[in-house]
Amino acid sequence: MPLLFPSVRSSLLSFARLIAIFPAFLVVEASDAWASYVVAPGDVLEISVVGLPELRQRATVNMEGQIPVPLVGLMNVAGFSLSDLQGKLRNELTNKTVRSRAPDGSERAVYIYPEEITVTIAEHRPIYMNGDVAKPGELPYRTRITIRQAIALAGGLDVMRFRSGGDPRLQEVDLQAEGRLLQSDYLRQQAIVSRISGELNGTPSKGQSDAGSGRQDPTKTQRAQMEQRDIALDDYKKEVASLGRSIEQTQSQIATLGRLREELLQTYQQQAAEVARLKSNLEKGLTSIARISEEQRALTFVSERLLQTEANLTIARRGEEEQKRQLQRADDQRRLRLVRELEEAENRLGEIRTRIQAAGDKLLYVGSMKSRLQENSADKPNLEVFRKNGNTWDGFNAEFDTELMPGDVVEVMLPREVFKATD
Repeated sequence: MPLLFPSVRSSLLSFARLIAIFPAFLVVEASDAWASYVVAPGDVLEISVVGLPELRQRATVNMEGQIPVPLVGLMNVAGFSLSDLQGKLRNELTNKTVRSRAPDGSERAVYIYPEEITVTIAEHRPIYMNGDVAKPGELPYRTRITIRQAIALAGGLDVMRFRSGGDPRLQEVDLQAEGRLLQSDYLRQQAIVSRISGELNGTPSKGQSDAGSGRQDPTKTQRAQMEQRDIALDDYKKEVASLGRSIEQTQSQIATLGRLREELLQTYQQQAAEVARLKSNLEKGLTSIARISEEQRALTFVSERLLQTEANLTIARRGEEEQKRQLQRADDQRRLRLVRELEEAENRLGEIRTRIQAAGDKLLYVGSMKSRLQENSADKPNLEVFRKNGNTWDGFNAEFDTELMPGDVVEVMLPREVFKATD
């Protein structure tokens, strides 16, 4: 992008400052919850720099709380408010120069100023509905959405859910079973991560001993993953050894062709000298034309063999280079595949860990609900919102018009009819 004229750049900077201070007006109108809102995994952030559309970036915050940032790389953003995050981005991007291409094809250096950098939340993480609603689950967050609106999006109230399994006592049993399944899946995923890490580092499991380490004997899943690791490493070593032998054979061929070339070159030089000597003797009448013709045919034969040897030597050297590239490519592709598999396995492990934590938190809540079940003749449902505060979840009673925040979990519980024995 070409350097902007001072007047144009001044206008853009003024506009950028206006955009930068615009969130301040929103903060004045926002609730206390919005004032303390921090970025968390699941939010979609948009970063832009005035005058540099190629640096515009929209990314979802991953489970580790990171997003890729142009000119910076991965940056931790979870736990920051928008104002703090914008200050952090300005510290990282300020004083950087970007090479941008103008419409006429020329390249200019563009300097980034702090007030040109803005960060906004393009999409908030979803909210979750649970309990006596027709379609419990995940809902996209909408600005200033209330519980009443969220219930409508979830299909409305549904007292039949209690009869079909909404009873906290039944939920507790289901959650315990889900927790055991998740724990088993978590241990299996841990074994997969360990197997991929060992394969990536070239560490076989054969001969390894945990004696004295206090670790238990490996489970069936762990043994299967260890065996898979050993098979993969053995297969890779065999492939490398095969390529190594091919390279050695080619190098031996190159050495043989090199020696043959030297011998033929020496023979050619001797034969050429002999032909030159015979031609000199022919002028003196000391030899015959037939003798010269015979020596010239011999010289031609040696020359053809020398050229063929040169060609074979060139082909063998190219083959050696290709085999070496193939060996390097096999190693690079293997490492790339393992790094990708390790990343996917670790992401899956983190996802299972989060689900286990969520199931545990929900189990605690269901247990408290079970102890609080009592007769309630009111028609109004009991609404409770769970909101994450740091690493903990805070619950509070709510009303239909309570506004929700991104990531909130809403529990809807209709009054239950309690039967009592009468005299």
